[in-house]
Amino acid sequence: MNILLLTQYYPPEPGSASMRISEITQYLATQGHDVTVVTGFPNYPQGKIYKGYKIKILQKEKVSGVNIIRVPLYPTPYRRSFKHRMLNHISFMLTAIYGGLLSQKPDVIYFYSPPLFLGFTAWVLKKFYRVPTVVEINDLWPHAPIALGIIKNKIVIRLAEAFERFVYKKTDHLFFYSNTHRQTIVNKGISQKKTEIHPLWVDTEHFKESSKGISKRVREEYGLGNKFVVMYAGVIGLAQGLDVVIEAAGRLRDNPEILFVLIGDGAEKAKLMEKVETERLSNVLFIPFQPVKEIPKFLSAADVLLAHLAPAPHRLGTIPAKVLAYMSMGKLLLVAAYGETADLVKNSGSGLVVEPKNPEQMVKAIISLYQNRELREVMGTKGRKYAVSHFDRGKLLEELEERLIEIGKREAY
Repeated sequence: MNILLLTQYYPPEPGSASMRISEITQYLATQGHDVTVVTGFPNYPQGKIYKGYKIKILQKEKVSGVNIIRVPLYPTPYRRSFKHRMLNHISFMLTAIYGGLLSQKPDVIYFYSPPLFLGFTAWVLKKFYRVPTVVEINDLWPHAPIALGIIKNKIVIRLAEAFERFVYKKTDHLFFYSNTHRQTIVNKGISQKKTEIHPLWVDTEHFKESSKGISKRVREEYGLGNKFVVMYAGVIGLAQGLDVVIEAAGRLRDNPEILFVLIGDGAEKAKLMEKVETERLSNVLFIPFQPVKEIPKFLSAADVLLAHLAPAPHRLGTIPAKVLAYMSMGKLLLVAAYGETADLVKNSGSGLVVEPKNPEQMVKAIISLYQNRELREVMGTKGRKYAVSHFDRGKLLEELEERLIEIGKREAY
């Protein structure tokens, strides 16, 4: 089967979107499918074209059996700016059309949202190739920018919502991992028959605890010693709201045994580092972005794995990919979130849940975990078992492949 996949985020860019799509494409390629990805030149999250790349009219490459077509887009470091974000997304929406037209005729077109603008790209290519389209919806747009106050103009809001309805009506199949997101869209008048739940997954063989020797070397190399390490790994941006972690660190500055470790990069990192320096916090350590293959050894060196999701109505259905990776590691989770993320941690028994943006609750939870090793081990074990049972990558990718084959064969135009 020939599959055309549209995504603005793809390796070597970091992040859950890039990782998830690359796992889909590589798996499908290993199963004998002809997979073509249309994407941009790597620039996320800093908004600068990566070293070794430069913007061209077109660049073709083949990586791990996947055909990659890169097309130009407007890169921007000003991700808080509505104007620059729109130029970034709309530019790729348009250039991805000719990227898709230069691929071989697909049996199905699959695109990732956000950005939802690729729905227009997929619709144009659908008209040309006369094949079914599938969208994987990992976040709702324009709910997010409206809730965050990025879009305030009432006319712009109406236009954005009209575009949203257009995309969902013109796309043949809507794949969600979140029941909350799915119901939100159904409540807007979209037929439930075209919606499906496809859970997130995690590579449970990759994300598992490393040997004690490896963990010890990480602790020695980064000066963690025998401290109680509360670790975050991932994008450091607005949605993560990690300023509350720095506030919690400030309240625990007099406890030399507790250390906060933040691994990654993102738009908010410089601001957080400046705050740590200004407040002279010696209990916060920043480690640069690490490739996915290296992350398990760092997570293995932690005592507690931390996730924080800044509260907002559009995030009630959000489950960060890092939460599944944390669970798979067999380490206890400390999660500050509402909605489906909080429900997942509670139902799996994999950790403690506190209110987001509440440093006092976070501090109390950390102290209780610091004092209770047995609880950490019990919850960590439960998390690992739950991840293997419910979110194993191999099983879920096989189910996704079967569904795409069914769609491609049954719905040829």
